[in-house]
Amino acid sequence: MATVIQLLRTTVPGRVPTAAQVAQGSLALNLADRRLYSKDHTNEVFRLARPRDPSDYQLLHAVDGANLYIGRLAWDDYPATGEPDDSTAWTIYRITTNSAGDVVSEQSATGAWSNKESLTYS
Repeated sequence: MATVIQLLRTTVPGRVPTAAQVAQGSLALNLADRRLYSKDHTNEVFRLARPRDPSDYQLLHAVDGANLYIGRLAWDDYPATGEPDDSTAWTIYRITTNSAGDVVSEQSATGAWSNKESLTYS
């Protein structure tokens, strides 16, 4: 008969185990977020298989008339479910040009890529 091994687990989105809840080297699973955690020798809880390089981003761009939108979303901010475009963690840059193609303003905002045209830029 096979032995079933159960990990510490939760179905609550966003929940991360505390150091008191997980033993060093053991695993904890957030089923809602599809994320796996452990605890290291310094008793710090960390997420496994997450990019550590700050250059790990998804980049998008779109042109709407005189506006060029460039969006950046860190892989760590990808939603566990749904579309990445709907994540509110996008950093979006709006570059506006005149009819000659010269840049007349550069602004940024944080929000969903799907709402890029209605965000408040500063």
